Amino acid sequence: MALTDPRSDGVRLIDWRKWRQGVELLVGEFVSGFEAVHGYPPGEHSVGLVPAGESAAVAEASAGRGLPGPLLAYYGHLGAVALPDLDDGIWIDDAASLAAQVEAGNYPNRLTGAVDDGVSVFATDGGGGMYALSHTTGCVYHLTAGALVGSTYDLDEAGYRIAAVDLWSFLEQLHARLTAAVEAQQAALGEAPGR
Repeated sequence: MALTDPRSDGVRLIDWRKWRQGVELLVGEFVSGFEAVHGYPPGEHSVGLVPAGESAAVAEASAGRGLPGPLLAYYGHLGAVALPDLDDGIWIDDAASLAAQVEAGNYPNRLTGAVDDGVSVFATDGGGGMYALSHTTGCVYHLTAGALVGSTYDLDEAGYRIAAVDLWSFLEQLHARLTAAVEAQQAALGEAPGR
C-alpha cells in the first residue's frame, strides 16, 4: 500500500485511492458475513472520499485550523471512516466534523501529565477513547484515561499508548485489522479466504 520512493531519502509515496478501495472491498465482505457469524446485523460502515473538486478547499480550510501535514494530506483525499463493528469500533472524522468537535470543546489540542505534547484528535473508538496525532513526533496516540480541561487533556500514566508511529501506519494497521476480521468471519462460515 505504501511505496518507497526510489530516492535515497526513503520518503513514502501514499496511494490514498488504493487504501480507500481496499478498505471499501473489505468492508463489503465484512458486512456481508457479519450477521451470519454474530447473530445480529452490522452497524453502518463507510469509507468517505472528498468530493471531486473540493479537495483543495478542504485542505485549505484544514490548514487554517493548524492541523499537521499528515492530516492535511488525509483530508485532501479522504473523509469520514466509520467501522462500528471492528473490535471496539472506530470513527475517523471528516474535516468538518473534526472542526466542529474542536470548536465544541470535545477534543483537546494539548496533552499534559504523562505526556506533554500538542496534538490533533482525529478519531474515536467505541470505548470513549480518542486517537490523536502528535505535532512533535508524528505518532498516533490512543488516549483512554485522563481529564479534559478546556483544550488540554491531562493524561493518567496508564491512560495512553502509542498506537502507530505515524498516520499512514495507523491506516495500514486499520486495513490489517479489517483483513483479519474478514478472514475470521470466513473461517467461521467455512469459506475459503477471498471467496
